[in-house]
Amino acid sequence: MPTTTTPQPAPLTFGGLTIPAGCRRIFITAELEPSSGDPRIQPTGFPDVGPVLYPDPAEKDGLICLIESEPSMANRLEEVCFSNKYEGTLNGTFAGLPYLKAQTGTGAAAVLKTTSTLDGHRFASDFLAKGKANFGTGDQTLAEHIKTTLGMAADGKTMPIANVPNIFPLVLGLDTMSLIHGFQVSNELISFVGLRLPRALSASVIGLGCERISVPGIKFNVGQVESESGQAIFQKARITAKKIEARFSIDVGLLTSLRLDAPTANGQPGAHQTARTQLLLAIALWKVAAFLDLLSVELSLRTECKLRIKKGTQPQIKFEGGATPAKHDLPYATIAALSLASEITAANLPGAVTERSPRVLQF
Repeated sequence: MPTTTTPQPAPLTFGGLTIPAGCRRIFITAELEPSSGDPRIQPTGFPDVGPVLYPDPAEKDGLICLIESEPSMANRLEEVCFSNKYEGTLNGTFAGLPYLKAQTGTGAAAVLKTTSTLDGHRFASDFLAKGKANFGTGDQTLAEHIKTTLGMAADGKTMPIANVPNIFPLVLGLDTMSLIHGFQVSNELISFVGLRLPRALSASVIGLGCERISVPGIKFNVGQVESESGQAIFQKARITAKKIEARFSIDVGLLTSLRLDAPTANGQPGAHQTARTQLLLAIALWKVAAFLDLLSVELSLRTECKLRIKKGTQPQIKFEGGATPAKHDLPYATIAALSLASEITAANLPGAVTERSPRVLQF
């Protein structure tokens, strides 16, 4: 996965914020509060488990409650990028950024099946893997294109191990955001193990110093239909929290280690390596800033979980690795208002803009 050498991340200035050279990880935190003023919160829950509460290992914050999980936050950080989620269309901030769109038919008869920015299975999705497009050598399915580019066997089971890092520039030109939120390439057509990447941007919302609360609920039929269910009384699991935090982590070291451009003859990073890494960092920062911008007023995570940034506080950012400054305010509103046009242009991404944003796969 890493490049031949291990480069140090170059400085990036974005929205008045400078990521210092040598930074390996970025931590962002925001203190939240219920926007209604009611301290009762409906945390995320799971069948037969309910809300997840656990004691603070440091014995400082009592019970910690998972209010919004990492997978759910990944979905929310993707949703802020859409102008129309149900059509799979990215907003103008990402004009020219590669992604895949699977559909049947064309023109007015086109029916959207999925997009790589929506589908949790990414390139493992059958709609994407079996969809056809012209990748420059005539019509191929996406799976065939991946196998050809990586030098895989026709059955998708084997390939030269030295070719594994080539998956990252390939993905960069297919769906750039997959390098931030993670992906895997594994389905009935490609079974080679190892073509995957963990999330470089992870997030969660947690409550500190929590107490469990049982709130009564009732369900009854009012006579519109015949029913023997009658009246059902049940408990709803809620919590109170002394403090609520949204936490974000950007793995700069992981993004910097990816081979995003063909290396030079002497094994050094390619000419576009730095600009492409900086594009990924800028996208990750924009996603966090756009999500926080929603929280500046109110964001409804669930019916009884409406949160906002706590009045009188400001989200904080901290860089780790290299010359690490102390925490300071994150100008999230400024960053969320930016376009990524210059970063996308500087990255010199593979393929013509008209073909890649989106690249339509016929299924």
